[in-house]
Amino acid sequence: MSDRLIACVLGGTAPRAKTELHDVAFAVGDSLESVHDQLLDSWFGDPNGLHVDAWCFLESVEGYRLRLERTPADNGLHLYFLNIGGYRPGEFGERHAWGFFGARNKSEAKDKARQTLLVGHTLQHKDDLYDVDDCLRIGRVQDWHVHLEPDADARPSVVTNGYFPLPASTVRAWQERHKAPRPS
Repeated sequence: MSDRLIACVLGGTAPRAKTELHDVAFAVGDSLESVHDQLLDSWFGDPNGLHVDAWCFLESVEGYRLRLERTPADNGLHLYFLNIGGYRPGEFGERHAWGFFGARNKSEAKDKARQTLLVGHTLQHKDDLYDVDDCLRIGRVQDWHVHLEPDADARPSVVTNGYFPLPASTVRAWQERHKAPRPS
């Protein structure tokens, strides 16, 4: 199967923002370039200057292998994305760590995240919890559903960090396709 789940950290700007903003997006394709339109569809800010700061083919998480199917999973296992925030004395601002976890429920996923993300920071707290399986069910990644299979040897997917701008020609073409129709 060439279609794979891709997780991306998007960076860009939005009206009234004073600094670069970030969000996470999930798409299905066979390469980062193949999902540019999906990333633009999910971005809330200005599409000009949108870039990817990190991405991976999400094929495994600690203890689980992932696969995409057209039908919902029925084994009670779910993929969760968690964003944990915390502080360090003397540092200006809040630190964040994002992670993917296989679990039977949100409570189990939160426990796994607290044990591994931002260990050593003070005032660690949960900011956002995304049940990726639910996102897939609402069609945000082409109606694909994530299935998890236990695998004791599975390790987290390899992440690629860097600055990967979406080509200006791709953004312009996307903007043309999404223009509001003019009244007659």
